[in-house]
Amino acid sequence: MNGVLIVDKPGGWTSHDVVQKVRGILREKKIGHTGTLDPLATGVLVLCIGKATRIIRYLESDDKEYTAELMLGTITETQDSEGRVLEKRAYAIPTAERVKEVLDQFRGTVFQRPPAYSALKVSGVPSYRLARAGTLTEHEERSVTIHAIELLGYHDPLVRFSVACSKGTYVRTLSADIGERLGPGAHLTALVRTRAGRFRLEEAHSLDRVVQAAAADQTSSIMLSLRDALATLPEVAVDGPDAARVVHGNAIPLPASHSPRDLPRRVRIAKQDGTLVAVARLHGGVLSPETVIA
Repeated sequence: MNGVLIVDKPGGWTSHDVVQKVRGILREKKIGHTGTLDPLATGVLVLCIGKATRIIRYLESDDKEYTAELMLGTITETQDSEGRVLEKRAYAIPTAERVKEVLDQFRGTVFQRPPAYSALKVSGVPSYRLARAGTLTEHEERSVTIHAIELLGYHDPLVRFSVACSKGTYVRTLSADIGERLGPGAHLTALVRTRAGRFRLEEAHSLDRVVQAAAADQTSSIMLSLRDALATLPEVAVDGPDAARVVHGNAIPLPASHSPRDLPRRVRIAKQDGTLVAVARLHGGVLSPETVIA
């Protein structure tokens, strides 16, 4: 079984829980995802199944969009409502105009310090395990990009907002930083991933739907092909001999029907019948297979 399945992750589940559940439903061991969601979060979780695990690298770097809610005045150990409360602050209630002003300050490139309680690995060990053991040193700050951030609703102490951001952005850290900039501090209380790359919440399937499709032997109806999952990459069609060379990892010249000036550095290579063969790098009119699919 090969394909990409967009799941609407339920709250209270880890991303690994979802992967394990789908492995059991589909009876397929080879499943990976393109970006962890915390147990608190719901929404788009992209699962790559079978040979689709080979294209995770091309999907996990995509931008994400979220709808989030934070609570002012309370700071927690994990920066969300699942962690131990560290501090409660009295504060003057900020106006909606002030909240919007602070949100605007986070648009663009910002620096975040990844939370201690996260799946980020340190020397191969998840950060949250080191944090629980009390052996974690503070993570270094790193830059992320906030493409858009908008206030959706505000009724003290709750602030609802939407955010579009780059890979690696921690929305709970963003929420905590917003709270500090406002003064009262804050923690994340709800999070929905509404988009991961080109995959949107509207096309995500509940786990119940996955169970139903599998029971009816209709799993293919809810999965995307590898070719469709990579639809944002331009496609170059090749003939039989060139396809065979690509399958064996050999570079081929760009077909005369295409101009290097019209293509990005990374493209899909497909047979004339539409079968995806590989993802390749384009350089100097030569296509070099990067990941062979067929």
